[in-house]
Amino acid sequence: MSGMALSARTLGKAGLAVALSVVAIAAAPLVMGPTYAVLQPRTGPMTVVLVEVLYALFIDFPLTALYVGVLTLWQGPRREPARSALAFAGTFFALILLCIALAPLNGLLAYWALADTFPVAVAELRSALGLPSTALLAVGFLAFDLLLCAAGGIVADAIVGRRQS
Repeated sequence: MSGMALSARTLGKAGLAVALSVVAIAAAPLVMGPTYAVLQPRTGPMTVVLVEVLYALFIDFPLTALYVGVLTLWQGPRREPARSALAFAGTFFALILLCIALAPLNGLLAYWALADTFPVAVAELRSALGLPSTALLAVGFLAFDLLLCAAGGIVADAIVGRRQS
């Protein structure tokens, strides 16, 4: 395969990852904002953990499965579907962090970053549990989310990839 074709495949994968990520980031306030509002009175400082776990299960997992499934249909079976899913997750997380970083500069980005709910929920968790426990929960959640995303890639490969072989 020539360098030109390889870069076109890479650009296509990156474009798909960015497009799916932007759609998910834009949809997050529609799901996560109301979820925070409903759960906050009942779950208090653990609301941020619960909402993030629910988002991982119902958005991150299917999104990575969709990404790997579309890539498989488009470019053929993945050699390492979990790795493809983690590459997508890395792009998705980077765009989320970028959105959070740029939120003070733009109202739409602030809305997408849940600037009115997420920082308050994290502050409440940190106040209730302290910084070390909050950091431990954050690292544990990140590991859970990445494993879930990798599983999404494996599931997509099992469903779509086997049919392509």
